[in-house]
Amino acid sequence: MLNRLKIALYTLLSGVNLSLVGQLKLNEIMVLLSAPFVFDIRDFKAFPLFRKIITALTLLFIFQVITDLFVVKSSSENFMRGWAAIIMSILSFIFLFKTLKDDKVIFFFLCMTLVKNIIWTDDNADTDMSYFKFKMVPILSYGVYILSFLLYRNGQWKAVLALLLAYSLLCFARDSRSTGMVFFLGAIIIFCFNSGMYLTRDRLLVFGMSGLLLFQFAYVCYVNAVLNHEIGGEHASEQIDRLDNPYNPLELLMTGRGETFAALAAITDAPLFGHGSWAKDDNLKYYRILLLYQNEEMNEQLATSTEHLIPSHSILLGAWVNCGLGGFIAVLLVFILLLRMGFYLVGHAADTALYPVLVLMTIGVIWTFLFSPVQQLRFNIPAIGAILLRAYYECISENGEAPAEVQAQEKTVLISPEGKI
Repeated sequence: MLNRLKIALYTLLSGVNLSLVGQLKLNEIMVLLSAPFVFDIRDFKAFPLFRKIITALTLLFIFQVITDLFVVKSSSENFMRGWAAIIMSILSFIFLFKTLKDDKVIFFFLCMTLVKNIIWTDDNADTDMSYFKFKMVPILSYGVYILSFLLYRNGQWKAVLALLLAYSLLCFARDSRSTGMVFFLGAIIIFCFNSGMYLTRDRLLVFGMSGLLLFQFAYVCYVNAVLNHEIGGEHASEQIDRLDNPYNPLELLMTGRGETFAALAAITDAPLFGHGSWAKDDNLKYYRILLLYQNEEMNEQLATSTEHLIPSHSILLGAWVNCGLGGFIAVLLVFILLLRMGFYLVGHAADTALYPVLVLMTIGVIWTFLFSPVQQLRFNIPAIGAILLRAYYECISENGEAPAEVQAQEKTVLISPEGKI
């Protein structure tokens, strides 16, 4: 009951911002106050991957301090905001790992996040498409997580496939392509590991080639539908109209995630130590590069009327932009550790009720680290990482692969498809 109360407060308070060292959320104040009571040094020995992730995030903080204080000499306002973001990422990770102890609590976390998204997500969108993408997708995605959990727990994995495919098609039609792709790939993976299919290296190669051909065919159909104004809306039509070759998916990725590619130019200008916390794009050099990828012209009056940060839209590249090569390596280590756990769970946890959520979160980790703002390391990654860690250690324990110190800990219980909440 206490853990559920903590989760309810953590999720619901995350929608309230406080002007303190930049913008802190009210749930982060709760995490700060509870830090002395949840931290246990023995967890570092019992859960080696947990220790490695926290160590990597601590190194990220150290590299950020070095860059801000000794290299670029960032202003106190900027470096305090940058440092606070990394510290809150570490503390949130510890808090959630200690709180999400079993998948009853994880299921409750999903439910409370759904409620929070209904209450707090941004509904001030200027078009129907942006309203769907920024208001409805956070709500619907967690609704699909919850329904997938319940259906899979009852052994109805085919119904899960139908749900994921239907939702992915809805997302494609409503101009939320990245979400649609995550759920579409999730459906394919769940099918492969529940249909009794025996995967060999040769079969994986054949499936991979077939998947690429199928993807290109589906992409061509999508582009034609958007150009004919059948799906996608005005935003998607404008993006595709700007492309030299609209049938090249890489061009669409570059224009849709131009910030990621613009960050590469910023990295080449300061590859070793980066540009510091909240680095400003003072002469709009990188903003101009972003516009080149987006095939847009510069509006000087509009561009100079607002303050621009160096664009990145990638956790990996954003860390490199902010604190240099060391920061990139630290975040890359976190990424690799999360993927290691996620891939293991994809292959070995198909008999747990949480499996669809684990698959979707693993795919989401890849997209988030490559193409989402570095702030997601503070807001979303701690929860995903804590869930993957708990599920991973339970899974290796059940398979007899856990080290002795892990087996000595109190075991968490993941519900099987036949189990009950």
